[in-house]
Amino acid sequence: MDPTPAARRRRRRRVAEENRKRAPRALGKASALSQVQAFVKDVKLASLVVALTDQTESILWPRFLTRLREAFSLDPISGPEEQDMANLQANITRPNNPSLAEQARLKKIVDSFPPRSIAEFLVHVCIRRGTDVFFYFDQAQLIHEIEQFYTNQTCPLRFDPSFICLALTIFALGSHWTPLERPGHSRIDEHDPGRLFFEQAKVLVPDVIELPGLRSIQVCLILGVYLMPQNAVGSSYVYLGMALRKALAFDLHQDSDDQAMDAREREVRRRLWWSIYSLERPRSVAHEIITVSLPTVLPEFDDSQKFKNVLLQITFARLITILDKVADLEYVAAYNSTTRADICRSTVTNAPRQADTASLENQLREWKDSLPETFDLETIPPQDSRYRAVFHIWLNYYYAWIVMGKMSLITVVRMTLRQHLGDDSEPCIIDDKAEKLSKSCAKASKKLLQLFEDLNQTGYTTRFSFTDFQGCSIATIVTLIAGILDRDPGYERRVRFGLEFLRRMATGNPNAQVGVRFVEALRSISNEACSKLSRSRQPPTNTTDEGLQSSAYNEWAEWLSNQEQSQSAINSEVIGHSTLGADQSTQVPPGADAEFWSAGAEDMEWSSRTDPVLEPLMPRLQVPQPQGGEQLDLFETYRLSAMYSEDQPFLMGLTGFDVLDFAGYPPDMGP
Repeated sequence: MDPTPAARRRRRRRVAEENRKRAPRALGKASALSQVQAFVKDVKLASLVVALTDQTESILWPRFLTRLREAFSLDPISGPEEQDMANLQANITRPNNPSLAEQARLKKIVDSFPPRSIAEFLVHVCIRRGTDVFFYFDQAQLIHEIEQFYTNQTCPLRFDPSFICLALTIFALGSHWTPLERPGHSRIDEHDPGRLFFEQAKVLVPDVIELPGLRSIQVCLILGVYLMPQNAVGSSYVYLGMALRKALAFDLHQDSDDQAMDAREREVRRRLWWSIYSLERPRSVAHEIITVSLPTVLPEFDDSQKFKNVLLQITFARLITILDKVADLEYVAAYNSTTRADICRSTVTNAPRQADTASLENQLREWKDSLPETFDLETIPPQDSRYRAVFHIWLNYYYAWIVMGKMSLITVVRMTLRQHLGDDSEPCIIDDKAEKLSKSCAKASKKLLQLFEDLNQTGYTTRFSFTDFQGCSIATIVTLIAGILDRDPGYERRVRFGLEFLRRMATGNPNAQVGVRFVEALRSISNEACSKLSRSRQPPTNTTDEGLQSSAYNEWAEWLSNQEQSQSAINSEVIGHSTLGADQSTQVPPGADAEFWSAGAEDMEWSSRTDPVLEPLMPRLQVPQPQGGEQLDLFETYRLSAMYSEDQPFLMGLTGFDVLDFAGYPPDMGP
């Protein structure tokens, strides 16, 4: 419906004053009785007023009657019937008094909370290291509530399951990033440090998800982020899905016309929505129904935040809107094609698609040109909280180029292999546009690996980052695919670095370790395809000696490549054993890898750092080796067991294999 004049939108509060919900700080302190009596009394009090202590406490009713009055050109002021409905819904949405068992369970969890100093440290780490380009909660309000929780034993927050669960999720996510705060001499733990808090929060989730308000949304969002490295398509997917569904039910995707809502509350809703949407990027939510604007700068709100990342939020949300269009374009092109010829035409000769692709390329370039100078990684100290956030901005920028060109790259590689190695009766002529897109895809993967080299040299890497692992894996996979056709002098070093970086991040995560083996298996496939293609391209010769010499050389080159791969795994085990229980301090001479990266004019923008490498955080992954004289077989030794059968979609997403999207090709194009 078209917006009405401001005068017609003005209306009274729909909820009577006596029924409006209050923040806990507006309530008086409970009288000091015995511990049990105070606990029961405060629980009953909290059940009435604390359930919706989030920034937004609006009653969720559809406003159909108000809209209907506006449609009929009537005064939008609520009538008695509407007021009665609002009062009735207010009573319905209030949670029931918790049972004695629920009270005891909540008290047990509260008693197990960490000391205040540890809680404040974990909140600090979560804000500084884990917030990144997103918005999880009002940092100033959360810090104030944590203080009230620990200093006031009768504070209603101590009996509010939504706040307690939110605090536990923040502790869990903050624990993920504590390795970045550790002194250089501290021991590295290979287990998940946040698991303790997650197990406690999980107990309260059934109670929390039934509550209306922002806290229940925030709990699901943060739990989804926390679980990404362990199970992205399992528990993480479920929690992020719940966050999205509750956000939609709470109308976060729409600009509210509630005159009682202040600018701070509107901005909190806006930022929370775009954080959920940017992480989930659901195809089921049509763009047309999203009317809420992008995050905006609100000085009175941003000045109170410990980590001021509003510009990062805005920049990332803008990039996501472009990335969604890129993904939609590739999705439609793949799933509307039924034959290999359709794939070729859709990829390389479809004029409308080429026009759309050109438009998206321009949008990406315009987005990049609009970035402020403060988003240059070379000017940000690695220890700065903004470094990783800006790093992820650039990671997603290059990922957009990979997504836009990956279909062209796969088509070019497959058609070239078919023409040289198979009997293709319908050769697919690839035009210049497809070649350009495939090269842009390969170039983006190269730039992305270079970004990870810069990150590796800073020493600020961590195991529990789904974004980092997936980004490095995608860049390595695309490099391997492109390497089937062409390998420059720096190819082997880039692949070797990508695999070593993945092994280090996979420490302590069995799923990630199996994911690394996926990428290593692809390396073997890439080497085999490249070797066969190289032999097929060689002109025939009548000289038997030259033919034998050429064949022997190719055989030697293939053997050497496989030996280097095996030797790399052996070295990983040796180094892992030699550094067990001790710190690593591997130093790389400044500029040692410069010769392996292209130094052309177009690549100078992201030249490698020349700073000395800091101490890496994680030991190298120990790779199992064959016994006796057995030969290492990637597909047998690391065959997925039954325990991993349910995690294959997760592994596809974790490693980025789903970016290749072979499922989108018809059977005659399948692998």
